[in-house]
Amino acid sequence: MRRPEIGRRPSRERPEGGRSGPWHTRPPSDFEGLFALVRALPLCLRRTTPRVSSRMTSRGRDMRNLLTRQWSFFWAGVAFGVAQIVYMVALWIHSAKPGQLGTLTPITVTTDLGAMFRSMEVGVYHLFALPDFQLYGLSNAAGQPVAGGAFAPGVGWQILGMILGGLIVALLEKESRVWVKYSARVLWVAFFGGMLFSYGTRLAGGCTLNHLLGGMPLMSIHSFVTVLFMAIGGALGFPVMEKLELAKYFKHQETRSYCEANRGDAGETVCYDPAYRPTRRPIFWLSLTFVLAFVGFSLWGGLVDPEWMQHLDKKGNLASVGKSLANVGLAYAVITLIAGVVAGFGLSKSGFGTECALVSLEVAGAMRRNDGKFAAMGVPRITRTLMRGYLPIIGVTASWVLVAGFVWLMWVAGIAKPGFEGGLKEQLTLGNVFGGLLIGLGAVLLIGCEIRSYMRVGLGYLNTWVGMIGFAVGYLPFTLAYKGHMTFLEQNRWVETYKIYQWAFPDNVAAQQAMLGVWVLMLAGFLWALVRMGSRNTGAAPAEILGLSTEDLQLGLDAAAKTGRGPVADVGAPAPVPMAALATA
Repeated sequence: MRRPEIGRRPSRERPEGGRSGPWHTRPPSDFEGLFALVRALPLCLRRTTPRVSSRMTSRGRDMRNLLTRQWSFFWAGVAFGVAQIVYMVALWIHSAKPGQLGTLTPITVTTDLGAMFRSMEVGVYHLFALPDFQLYGLSNAAGQPVAGGAFAPGVGWQILGMILGGLIVALLEKESRVWVKYSARVLWVAFFGGMLFSYGTRLAGGCTLNHLLGGMPLMSIHSFVTVLFMAIGGALGFPVMEKLELAKYFKHQETRSYCEANRGDAGETVCYDPAYRPTRRPIFWLSLTFVLAFVGFSLWGGLVDPEWMQHLDKKGNLASVGKSLANVGLAYAVITLIAGVVAGFGLSKSGFGTECALVSLEVAGAMRRNDGKFAAMGVPRITRTLMRGYLPIIGVTASWVLVAGFVWLMWVAGIAKPGFEGGLKEQLTLGNVFGGLLIGLGAVLLIGCEIRSYMRVGLGYLNTWVGMIGFAVGYLPFTLAYKGHMTFLEQNRWVETYKIYQWAFPDNVAAQQAMLGVWVLMLAGFLWALVRMGSRNTGAAPAEILGLSTEDLQLGLDAAAKTGRGPVADVGAPAPVPMAALATA
């Protein structure tokens, strides 16, 4: 078993002059890039900590590592793209009508989240014989929920699936994240960030999942604008966290093995305290109770469809709990639950999220050029590596390619057409501007977007449990003034066209399909460009950028930097966080 050799490539004779030398003495060739994906999968399968790319002969051990160890952002993005496809197919089959072309709609969560908050609200009132205060929806004089408000009781199987996916990863890795220690200041900021984020989703018609992972690959106009302002909001959030002296908590994932491997580096182990006992904190039990109530009442409504959770529709008829088995059937519920589990599993295996993807585009170059500045802010070394390597946006782009490519193929084949069309929610309004800003800022304060939060709930992160309470509070301005918000959005609708290709070719479907096809190719090219830039920024080989978990990549870079040779030494590994940046909060 050899020591880590991040960035090293086998020697090869040069054709000209017969001179030999390692590949890393010159920029990686395009031909090398063609094989990077092939080399990435074995790296993902192998046990690579503390030895990077060591040989394994046992398939059983490879599979065990796949299930029990962290993944790269790239493979997490692939898993999420697969989950999106499963979900789109489930909705397409469920809503298909004879003689009509069905639609392919990627995963959405914010509307179902509101329905689950309403389920929890009605459930608590029923359990304790309380009157309905109608925080998330309306009810009649008899206390029966009715249509016409923001939400009626319902369940989001994909949300439950993402939470379950996180729990499955915690069980397979034999490590829940309840051991992760967050200060009281972090928890307050997470609560406030959750409020900002969730209210922003109500203005923007969706969260980062809807816009960044769904609308962008489908070329939705309102999503491009929303993501732009998300990026601005995220950029504003970074100095806020610096001012609050909380930048040291910026980590995509906490793993005990990585913390133990860095015991001598306080900047990498801020949240690790072997003496910490989370169950001694009242906020632990308060937030856990909230999460269990949120999941429990929604699951009960989805499975049992009790009459007290049903609602009167606009015609006065009693309707089943939204998306319950009685409402959508077993097949739909199971498939969308599976899609959620696959998504949550991939997210949990990497710390995959959307907010850090946008931040990585903004700060990758700066973190390479001014590493000392970000170290002084308290940003951990592993976070500077994943940002410099563009790892989060690589994962997001991998998902984009799969989603856009699948939708394009189905559209060209005449089987289905792209979704995200049909109403105000999918059109560009002033709400996309304000909402995007709040989503970006809130995600940074929360240290996670909405979908990342679901898997972190399953993993057991305390700050995310608290953030979920913030989500519930952040919905209230919208739900309590529902009609006023809808009127505002209606009056400030800017563009009624849904997609960029519809705007460019309004009456030519073939040209629209061609434009979407070109977009798929552009996304694939962007993915490879990101891998190459990440390789140059870190000194790691492209296959290592694609195949290694961030923890394994960081440990390999550390080992390579100590040799003083090779591309890692040329680039410079991230410096440790100075103790002065760790003294507070």
